[in-house]
Amino acid sequence: MRRMKKGTKWLLPVLAMLLILAGCQTVGGLDVNKALLGDLNVKSVESSTTLSLNAVPADGISAEDLEMIELINSFSVNIAHVKLQDNGNVSATGTVTYKQATVPFNLSMDKEAVVLNAEGAKQPFYFPLESYEASLGIEGLDESKLMDISKLVSEFVVKNLPNPAAISATSVSESVYGQQLNLTKLHTEITGDELPALVKSFLKSVSKDTEGFTALIGGLYDYLYPILIASGADDELDYLGFGEIPLEDKEGVVTVAHDAAKLAVDALLLVYDKQLENLYETTPELATVLSKDTKLQVDLFVDSGFHVRKQNIDLTIALPASEDLPLKSISVKSESQTWNVNGPVTADLISKEGAVDLTATELTPGETLRNFEQGSTVYNVLKDDLKITARTLFIEPDDDYYYYPVNIGGTTWVPLRYVAEDLDAGITWNGADKSITVTDDVYGDTIVFKIGSDQALVNGTSVKLQQPVFVDEYGDANVPLRVLAEALHAKVEMDEDGYIWIERP
Repeated sequence: MRRMKKGTKWLLPVLAMLLILAGCQTVGGLDVNKALLGDLNVKSVESSTTLSLNAVPADGISAEDLEMIELINSFSVNIAHVKLQDNGNVSATGTVTYKQATVPFNLSMDKEAVVLNAEGAKQPFYFPLESYEASLGIEGLDESKLMDISKLVSEFVVKNLPNPAAISATSVSESVYGQQLNLTKLHTEITGDELPALVKSFLKSVSKDTEGFTALIGGLYDYLYPILIASGADDELDYLGFGEIPLEDKEGVVTVAHDAAKLAVDALLLVYDKQLENLYETTPELATVLSKDTKLQVDLFVDSGFHVRKQNIDLTIALPASEDLPLKSISVKSESQTWNVNGPVTADLISKEGAVDLTATELTPGETLRNFEQGSTVYNVLKDDLKITARTLFIEPDDDYYYYPVNIGGTTWVPLRYVAEDLDAGITWNGADKSITVTDDVYGDTIVFKIGSDQALVNGTSVKLQQPVFVDEYGDANVPLRVLAEALHAKVEMDEDGYIWIERP
């Protein structure tokens, strides 16, 4: 994961619009190009966003599936306040709602890390961010060129996309963060069945846009050239058709790359209709997804400086009937507003002191839960709804590959390590007295077995075993399955054929 640079964060909502709009045409007196690209120059801003989901169940689904859909529909995110500072630092506060429970959170990002804190957490979590230099092993890389590339790509796409059939611009008065503003509302709609024609029209425009295509490739060359040289990847360009052209010959490389790219686009256009027809035949479900029932509606509210001050997006995707996905459709709705554009903004960074480094180790379910107060909303969601502690093991009576159980006098014995580790337990060996301590990952209970002893200690209480713990031919300590599993809060069931299920809720 790399740090998102200043100025490019606002590219994300803009790119959503680039999928359906073209800036080369004026709509209702509004220069759509400027409206779509204006936010690329924003260096500081404050904003808010809400996001919600709505899944429509298919007919005749099970009660279990319906319950899951209701859980999906209960989910929403309200990012009440985002602060983008001109140095690229970002902070956000908001809430996540799930099953009528609301969890406040706050996060921040600087050049070093993303830090997240949530209500009920005993300490924040953080994800360290490598710089481009560190991730590529290159020093002195000019990261500012990345924004130039973002602009080039955006301008190229905007210039060549066709306008959808439903698009309009009107003057409106809207409230943004408590301030009444005169804005231009740009409204557009697109349905799934329009997409193939829009994509084809875009490819045709790209094929003809020699100047824009060449400028884009030239910009990519300027950005990638020092990376290729520093990493030594330039030696491998012979495989891409640049063998006769020195990498430092920008004009030659760009010309070859443009001609190859244009040839690929033209070749695709030649078979576009046939390939699309074949795609519908081999994947008939696509006809549902790319139907009129799939619909994207977007409202942009643009100020006189061509900055998007409000944005409403409503996307509905029609889904084919399937046992694996019992939905008719799923919708995503997003509403956002921005203020203090390019004004003085200071992000509220969260201290990393005492925070949990998410890359340092893979947290077990128990470790994850222990990072939250017991009984807190997040704790309950993780344990009861997401069931991160739940485990199911299956043992065949003749398994000689992994668990290789042994039936002794009607009791099943298994290698301790495999079953304990699969139930997330910790294992400690004491060579002095040949004892093995197993610690439950979730509740912290302990079970102590001793090689050659028919006594085990479960939380300090002695438990008599059928026979002493023994070491098998593979060097593994074997213990009674039921004693071990039940001490780790799991239930053991065996059918009449000797097949064993071990389940921990």
